[in-house]
Amino acid sequence: MGKTYVFECGLCHYRVKISGGADSGLDCAVQTIVCRDCRELFDVFTRVRRQAAPPGKFKSERLEIPPVALPGSPARQTGWQKSNLSCPVNPKHCVEPWKNPGRCPRCGNYLEPNGLAFRLWD
Repeated sequence: MGKTYVFECGLCHYRVKISGGADSGLDCAVQTIVCRDCRELFDVFTRVRRQAAPPGKFKSERLEIPPVALPGSPARQTGWQKSNLSCPVNPKHCVEPWKNPGRCPRCGNYLEPNGLAFRLWD
């Protein structure tokens, strides 16, 4: 289960809701990045679970069985789709991974996380 925290800069009052580094849930993984052009922090997807094959039905002479009921059916087979780190505003911007404790993208002061998670996500 992934967690999102509120990070705040005490000097310039920049405030952002991010994971604070690499984090993952059941169906996705995220990484916090700093965009040098936007001067912002973002959480971007690094891996997303995708369904490998479209579901079909198994036909027998008497009945149709939905794919969810079959063990090892194509509906349950999934794969991971990986993606590169890029700015969500413009993919050509200069980005790099950011990890807590890290500096504010606007003033360079260290950002401090709130003690409790803002959101738990899956």
